Amino acid sequence: MGAARRAGGRTGMAAGTRRGAGGGPSLARRSRLVLVRASESGAREAKVGVIFVCLGNICRSPTAEAVFATRVEMAGLEDAFDVDSCGTGGGSSNWYKPGGFSYHEGEQGDPRMRAAASERGIAITSRSRPLREEDFARFQYIVGMDESNLGAITLAATEWQVPPPEEGGYKVVSMADYCTKHDVAKVPDPYYAGGFDKVIDLLEDACEGLLGEIQKERGL
Repeated sequence: MGAARRAGGRTGMAAGTRRGAGGGPSLARRSRLVLVRASESGAREAKVGVIFVCLGNICRSPTAEAVFATRVEMAGLEDAFDVDSCGTGGGSSNWYKPGGFSYHEGEQGDPRMRAAASERGIAITSRSRPLREEDFARFQYIVGMDESNLGAITLAATEWQVPPPEEGGYKVVSMADYCTKHDVAKVPDPYYAGGFDKVIDLLEDACEGLLGEIQKERGL
């Protein structure tokens, strides 16, 4: 990735909202999302949807996806889960708007993260994509890596007039909350700061905790 592209991405995000009458999603939008959720659920035979979210979907979230999928497989639950990852624009301020742009879209994971993960037998194979409106219907657990990611998820949901979690049947949660061996408030971004091995340590810990919590909640 060239220097100009690096300078343009991974920066702050402009806020913007658009709501229906009374400050909530319009009835038409709510109805459409309910239909989407019904369609998605039927197509995936009521699988538990888990999507991991970071800034560019090239370091933390694709690693979390790979680690969690491995834990699910080890537990013999691969048929019960739908696992994915995505980003929040990679620093683009308009990624969630019509015609918006998302940095890193279509790219493989960061080669430094893929190398560090490979040393532990973790294969990162997904390609970067941004969070989409339909993800709120497809996934019941939307897992952000830090406060910035969580804020961006909420911002996009507001812009897209997604029903709130209690109506939409999804949760927006922090990855760090599921760590049991590490006392952390976030999973830090190693893109500039480094520390890829430490990030993997945190993700392995959190994925184990998250899977255990889902098993309890869902009776798996």
